[in-house]
Amino acid sequence: MKNILKRVALLLIALFCFNCGSDDSTEPGPGPNPDTNPNPNKITTYNADVKTIIDTHCLECHTIPLAQGAPFPMRNYDETIIGVDRDLVLRMVSTSINNVMPPSGRLPQETIDIILDWEADGFLEE
Repeated sequence: MKNILKRVALLLIALFCFNCGSDDSTEPGPGPNPDTNPNPNKITTYNADVKTIIDTHCLECHTIPLAQGAPFPMRNYDETIIGVDRDLVLRMVSTSINNVMPPSGRLPQETIDIILDWEADGFLEE
């Protein structure tokens, strides 16, 4: 009986090890994917392209003091990246009237494309 339990335990360990292989999806890729990058011929950065959008459309609420329930400020790159980590891009591209940012309504598609291009380029600061 002990022999059978040992074999079953070894089999389970082997199955676990083979199913827990590494996933290469977190490895850096060869560069922006032109299929998901609205502007593959340009590198979009926070300072050159995105800061103006944030200043114009987000700082009404995402500043100090925070307003209208905004959970974090977005006054600079570091603070904006916190928003990126909290699904900012998903909220900006949302078509839901209950989940879109800014709350006043979805941004024009050409503005959203700049944000998507920034995402595709790796959320670069400069």
